[in-house]
This record gives sequence, C-alpha cells and structure tokens, in this order.
Amino acid sequence: MTRTVARSLVLTLTCLYLLGALSVALGGSAFVEGPLPSKTGARAVGGKPGEPNCTQCHQDYDNFGQLINHLNVPGGSLKILDLPEAYEPGKTYPLRVQLANDSTAAFLYRRWGFEMTAVRASDGEGAGTWVLSSGDNLQIVMGNPGDFASRAYVEPSFDATHEGSASPVEWSMQWKAPDVAAGTIHFFCAGNSANGNLGNDGDFIFTTSDSVADLTSPTVSSSWGALKTRFRR
Repeated sequence: MTRTVARSLVLTLTCLYLLGALSVALGGSAFVEGPLPSKTGARAVGGKPGEPNCTQCHQDYDNFGQLINHLNVPGGSLKILDLPEAYEPGKTYPLRVQLANDSTAAFLYRRWGFEMTAVRASDGEGAGTWVLSSGDNLQIVMGNPGDFASRAYVEPSFDATHEGSASPVEWSMQWKAPDVAAGTIHFFCAGNSANGNLGNDGDFIFTTSDSVADLTSPTVSSSWGALKTRFRR
C-alpha cells in the first residue's frame, strides 16, 4: 500500500468515524443534515483554542502525495453580510452569508454549505442566539464537548445546499444579541463549495470572520492636553 493511499484511507476512516459518532448523537441523520460542528476555522479567542476548518476532512492529494490547497483559493469568497457596526443588547438582527466560487462551475450537481458561530471576545464562549424561520431549511447545532460546548452553530440542512445553483449563493438567518452587553463579539464562518459527489474530495473551503461591539460599553475620552502630556513622556 502506497503512502498516499494509506493516508487517504486513514483520513476517510477518521471522517467516517466522526460522522458516525455525530450521527448517533443526532438521531442518525448527521451526514445528510449538515456539517460537523466546531469547524469554522475560528482563531483562538479568550483562552479557547482555535477551531479546525472543513479541510480536516475535505482534502485532495496529487500524484506525489502532496496536499492540494483547496482553502481560500482565488476565484471564491465567503462573506458575512448585514452585520451592524455595533449591537444593542436583546435586539435581533437579520444577517446573510454569501458564498462564491468558480472552481465547481462545471459540476452539474454542485452543492454549497456553511457553518457560522458567534463568540464573546472576552472568554471565547458562545454569544447571542440564532433565530431561524421555518422555511429557511437551516438548523442550529451545539459545539463539540469541551472548549466549544457553549457555541451554537447555524448551518444548512441537506435541503438548503442549493444543489446545482450558480455562484454566488446566499442564506438568511437572524441573530439575537445577548440580553446583557457582552463587549465585542466575533463571528466566525466556514463555507464549502462542493462538487456534489457526496465525498470528501474535489471540494473547496472558504473561511471568514467579522466583529461587532456593543452600544453600551463606555468609551474612554481624553482631552487634547492629556494626549500631549502622554506623548511627551
């Protein structure tokens, strides 16, 4: 068995194990119902480690066993749209996620997916609440036990993967801010532009992030005289 084949086999078995374990936890429908949680590529925040992204399972290798980069390649993009400059505690905000990619244009059954979470900058815990409409075909899943257990992830079900749709595609959802001001909140998102073969090869992954502050946190003001004194030191 070649090293490339062995590596691909281990990767496939690992991903199948993870999918199977999550399938049991969610009633046997994990694979067709959405991506694994805690795969947004979020950076380390507030003492919490960074999250992996979807390339943990979606990988391709060339004939020499070298990993082919399918992460944030040219010709594609992922955007979190309509975030306010600052949030008001308890207020609900409509948001959109837009995913674009020209690398899968030739695949008739191409599909699109994403996963997004909101976390407090202070401690990395989940922040706010996702609010979905019945016709969105989106769902909310909780993060992996341990560091990411408090994080909620909004993602599409299989029916919301825009089969065959041309780039770009969008999803709409709402985010309800925490009832009490929680300082800066980071939004982390990963998107999957898939070729539609329902395997882990030939797919393209994109990641992005954005942040919002709250409207109630006090701002520190300073007089011109104080500023001049500071810079004389």
